[in-house]
Amino acid sequence: MTTHWPVEIVGNARNPALLFLHGFMGSSRDWLTIAATLADEYFCILPDLPGHGTNTHLSLDAALDFDILCVGLEQLLGGLSLQQATWVGYSMGGRAALYFAVKYPHRVEKLVIESANPGIENPVERDKRAALDDRRALQLLAGGMDSFVESWYNLELFASLKRFPQLWEPTKKQRKLNNPQWAAKIIRELSPGRQPSLWPHLSGLNMPVLLLAGGLDEKYTALVGQMEAMIPAATVHVVPNAGHNIHLEQPQDFAGRLKRFVRSQPESN
Repeated sequence: MTTHWPVEIVGNARNPALLFLHGFMGSSRDWLTIAATLADEYFCILPDLPGHGTNTHLSLDAALDFDILCVGLEQLLGGLSLQQATWVGYSMGGRAALYFAVKYPHRVEKLVIESANPGIENPVERDKRAALDDRRALQLLAGGMDSFVESWYNLELFASLKRFPQLWEPTKKQRKLNNPQWAAKIIRELSPGRQPSLWPHLSGLNMPVLLLAGGLDEKYTALVGQMEAMIPAATVHVVPNAGHNIHLEQPQDFAGRLKRFVRSQPESN
């Protein structure tokens, strides 16, 4: 599963490159607000990951895992004649960006991880999560995309998003446009229960890393603290008044923090 992914480009190719990876059921358009604030200074690359947005032309029968995903991302860089970029990933896209940084560190100038987990170390817990995501995939196929999106966004993880009426319904409406067969494939095959744990590799990341979590997202606030202790050049920023999806809930804070990090200005919590 490689090649020719749909990609949105914002900004001038002569400027420093920022490559943004969206989360599960998202698309390149999730980053357009952020990219618009960066367009004067940066070359923003917003791909649709396999099974998302308009990237659904590949076979549903083709294998998909994080190694295959990273091959496609590496080819995407090559197709744009880029040796390196600053990688920015949210949730599932954050897992992909972190995986890519472990596999292709020479391709990552800096790394920004938003609300993403390096993986599940305990084999029993990994199996439990894989089984849970298998059940979710079956429920999605049986009940349809609309029902699945409603139940997904009722997870505690997204509770803070309900505080923003201008985001809540439009976000769900957009997610309901996903292809259910592809969404089921993604939730199964890119499940955290099937992703190799990256915790043992964090100490080998030598590029500057910014770890972002929302102050209302207790699980990921704790996780970024654990990650910071293991990554040599990591900085943590906890964004106030935000939950899991920081760039959607607090776009100005997110964009400002990202700019300062890319410019290598000191971070402060």
